[in-house]
Amino acid sequence: MKEKLMRNSLLLAALAMMAYLTRTLRLPLSGWTPTGTEDGVGPLTVRQYWVDVEQTRQPGPALVGDVFQRLPTVFSSVLAVFHPARRTETPTGPGDIFTILMFGLRRGRIRVAEVAPDHFLLQTLRQHPESGTTEFRLDPLPDRVSGFRISIVSRMRSSSWIDRAGYLTGVGILQRLTWETVLRRALRLSGGRKVSHGASTHEWP
Repeated sequence: MKEKLMRNSLLLAALAMMAYLTRTLRLPLSGWTPTGTEDGVGPLTVRQYWVDVEQTRQPGPALVGDVFQRLPTVFSSVLAVFHPARRTETPTGPGDIFTILMFGLRRGRIRVAEVAPDHFLLQTLRQHPESGTTEFRLDPLPDRVSGFRISIVSRMRSSSWIDRAGYLTGVGILQRLTWETVLRRALRLSGGRKVSHGASTHEWP
């Protein structure tokens, strides 16, 4: 009996190691360390979601700062709950870490990698289902005197082949619904009028 249990334990350990080495599974062996697209598997996927607005109540930098300080409220949805890993009274800043509970089952973390007047950048940490960055940014509308484009741009690879399969079988659609919710909330915070909106996805091997 003991020999059988030992064999089963060794088999499970070997399967887990193979899954990790082939990136079918990702384990936090290095802790919650930052991950980039080079750490993922499959194609590099660049997704952009945007809404063009004009006649806003506040200038672009003020809106970026407003959204940034309201991350848990603006970025949360029925599909993903976004909250600080450590609750403090200080304003959100570079290096802060947030936990995301996705679809009530999968937990991931991101950190604030960069903050500027026209954008902020969020980077994934190990165990997130994707590896890369998500950027919230504002750009002037080229053919208008006033107004700007609010964009969410993600540059990601799936963190494992299991995550890639999940993205292809429905997670990608749910993710799009989440980012569209974020854009609607940012539009409301701007107090402006929507001119147009859209989305695009590009993949490279």
